[in-house]
Amino acid sequence: MVEVEDLKKIILFRDFSEAEIQKIKPVIFERAYPKGTILFREGMPGGVMYMVKSGRIEIFTKKEEQEISITILKAGNFVGEMSLIDDEPRSASVRIVEDAMLMVLNKKCLQNIITANPEGGNKILMVLLRMLCQRLRETNSKLSLP
Repeated sequence: MVEVEDLKKIILFRDFSEAEIQKIKPVIFERAYPKGTILFREGMPGGVMYMVKSGRIEIFTKKEEQEISITILKAGNFVGEMSLIDDEPRSASVRIVEDAMLMVLNKKCLQNIITANPEGGNKILMVLLRMLCQRLRETNSKLSLP
């Protein structure tokens, strides 16, 4: 069972009140993943976002058969958010680099949150948009290096 305190540590829910989190927590579940697990691969269909409760995960891509590390995420971060917004395939792959406990939110549950609680849904969407912008800027910066 996901606890309020655990969700408050996730960037996505930091500005949520306990009452708002109580409404959201029933649709989020936890799952343990051992080191080395490929959570998803670039090009796969999405529809699920993962939030890191503990451990570390690596986002990476392949270019000409070479793996390129994009970033390492630790507790408090999330990955897979783009799949909650569009129906496009995954844009990168994710691997567990340190045994991890992840909290999972799927697209249908997010849509239900938005419908049942538009204010809370709007808060989630704004954080997702800010994070997408930040990650795009970071990636562009890495790609523009000589």
